[in-house]
Amino acid sequence: MQNNKMKFSSVLSTIAIVFATKSLAISWEEADAKAREWCKDLTNEEKITLVTGRENMTGVCVGSIDPIERKGFKGICLQDGPAGVRFAKGTATSWQASINTAATFDRKLLRKVGEAQGKEFYQRGINVALAPSMGIQRAPAAGRIFESYGEDPFYVGQCGLEVLKGIQSQGVIANAKHFIANDQENNRGASTSNVPEQALWDVYMEPFYRTVIDGEAGTVMASYNAINGTYSTQNKRLLTDSLKGKLGFQGFVMSDWWAIFDVEKSFGAGTDMNMPGGKYWGLDYVDDSFWGKHILECIEKGVFPQERLDDAVLRIIRTMYKLDQMDNYPEVNLYVDTNTKENAALNRKVGADSNVLLKNADNILPLKKSKKVKKIAVIGKDSMPPTLCEDMRCANGTLPLGWGSGTTDFKYVVDPLSAITKRAKKANLKVTSYGDDDAKKAAKVAKNADVAIVFVQADSGEEYITVEGNAGDRLNLDLWHGGNELIEAVAAVNKNTIVVIHSPGPVNVPFLDKVKGVIFAGLPGQETGNAITDVLFGDVNPSGHLPYTWAPREDYPTDVKYEPEYPDGGDKMTVYDYNEGLFVGYRWFDKNEIKPTFPFGYGLSYTTFEYSDLEADMEDDGLYVTLTVKNTGKVAGAAVPMIFLSFPESVKDYPVRLFKGFDKVMLKAGQSKEVKIFIDDHGLSYYDVESEDYVRPKEGEFTVFAGSNASDLPLKVNVLANGDDYSEDEAENGEEVSAEVEEDNEDSASEDEKELKKRSYKNY
Repeated sequence: MQNNKMKFSSVLSTIAIVFATKSLAISWEEADAKAREWCKDLTNEEKITLVTGRENMTGVCVGSIDPIERKGFKGICLQDGPAGVRFAKGTATSWQASINTAATFDRKLLRKVGEAQGKEFYQRGINVALAPSMGIQRAPAAGRIFESYGEDPFYVGQCGLEVLKGIQSQGVIANAKHFIANDQENNRGASTSNVPEQALWDVYMEPFYRTVIDGEAGTVMASYNAINGTYSTQNKRLLTDSLKGKLGFQGFVMSDWWAIFDVEKSFGAGTDMNMPGGKYWGLDYVDDSFWGKHILECIEKGVFPQERLDDAVLRIIRTMYKLDQMDNYPEVNLYVDTNTKENAALNRKVGADSNVLLKNADNILPLKKSKKVKKIAVIGKDSMPPTLCEDMRCANGTLPLGWGSGTTDFKYVVDPLSAITKRAKKANLKVTSYGDDDAKKAAKVAKNADVAIVFVQADSGEEYITVEGNAGDRLNLDLWHGGNELIEAVAAVNKNTIVVIHSPGPVNVPFLDKVKGVIFAGLPGQETGNAITDVLFGDVNPSGHLPYTWAPREDYPTDVKYEPEYPDGGDKMTVYDYNEGLFVGYRWFDKNEIKPTFPFGYGLSYTTFEYSDLEADMEDDGLYVTLTVKNTGKVAGAAVPMIFLSFPESVKDYPVRLFKGFDKVMLKAGQSKEVKIFIDDHGLSYYDVESEDYVRPKEGEFTVFAGSNASDLPLKVNVLANGDDYSEDEAENGEEVSAEVEEDNEDSASEDEKELKKRSYKNY
């Protein structure tokens, strides 16, 4: 096979959209020159100030770097997070969870969310927004899956890229996190994610590849966990050799909060900034750091050279010049009111567009009086106003976000009951309700209604908070508060039962055959009630799709663990073996021919779509795919055509199909559109462990699949990897050629074994 190796330092996405943004005002090279000039007279003590967090999360910002008055340097403010500005006392927008933004499959909306969030950070004088989070959803019970974008590495990377570009377009440094393989909460600071080398690059590195190379990320956060036995903050091979070396990362690496356990290994490995500075949590450690003066002691002892400190400082200042933060940046004020009508409207739109319609038997939805619906019963505590605990550490009322550092201080939450009642009045419909979870009482209220809408929930979050016995990761996939019993009791007395689920991810659905409709609403933020009401009444046609596979827990290739707590940073670790390798999510289900409850990409609409005329053209710069999408229903709606690729058979032990492209197309009833989707050179490549590089196959053929989700791909076309046209013999004898290839594979076990060995674990 002829290999076309892609060198990391020269790879730029050919599909990046060019915006006139602050982040692209100057190049990294120009920023570097400015930074070197600024840094040349710094003392070592001042350099230590720039790399060591100061207030240990006891000040205004969750992370801070002290000012240097002599230089007119105002310091650095860092703040969570993915759902908006944390600790803003209700003055900032409480956005939807990232998993909801992902469910829109809408690049424009992803970018708009990033821009709107970036503006809120900028207006407060916050230098670094601790987002986007780009973990891979390996196990549905993992606590923080709602902070990221699902199970597919390509799609997580695309979502992270758009949000990051949006944030940095406002002059705010975005933080790509958590680097790397921090995909579960149990003992996250005392665990090792043991990842095979090819999976590390093809799955877990992919989102960082996109955000670093295509997005010019300003900073990356090193995670709590170890990778193959070495903690991320101490992992020189990953931080210096891979991230800064192969990927050419120009920004700075910060630690996750209190993920620094020493000075020699962490600073020497390439971590550039210690957050929040102290050895451990609390006021007692404000001036007690593993770094600080100990860095100078290590330089004097020759543990690492002066150049290591100089480089860390240069990276920080270079990034600030790149984002135009060194002059006239706003003063820090976390309590500027930016919870505007425009932001609320965008949150509502994303919430509505992220609703995933899972079932709609007999077209029970949307609700209309013409369907003889006169009385609606709204059932369940999840329909009611929520108790707004600190960091959302309780689940009482409707669920707008999970718990932990990835949440916000809510100014308000529009609860579903209030929104439905208001909209029903406009439609001359009567609403009756029961705002608790007692199954018998709920059934009495629902019995005489024309339609019953049951709101249920499950919750998860970060490991430092335990909610109802769940220490971050969920104990199981059941609905909370007797949700299954509530649904079954209502469905037993009302044949027109609709279920709305608020949850970070998949739940068990034993009631699926007993109800008419199911909407997965995720965690929609402050406008949650309006967002679900828009879809229930048909003011918005649902267009959300699942960014992960939904199945029983036992069908997934892996799971979280529930081991006793070990000291962070120690030798005693919970071991997470990533033995599924490349086969995360739908890839595992395809490989093992397991039918999920709902496949990756699944999502119904109030209309129907037809896909046709698939064509693919291979060029030097990538694969150009075109297809036609037609709205075959009676109302306008948005379709999401999805492109999957099968790689040439020369690429051994690879997934059956890989998600590689998508678009979102709004179509009027009866309208058709030609959709063009481009898959770039990197998207056509795989990581070759032997050559330690991405390789694009130049022999054999790719198979291009198109459709609406991972299990519904009705269109298929083959294209030669080298871009040539098929000969007449190949076109006429395609089936025979395929049979010959399969026969040859049976006689090449030794070659397969060699390829499998390439996926072995690397020592870190």
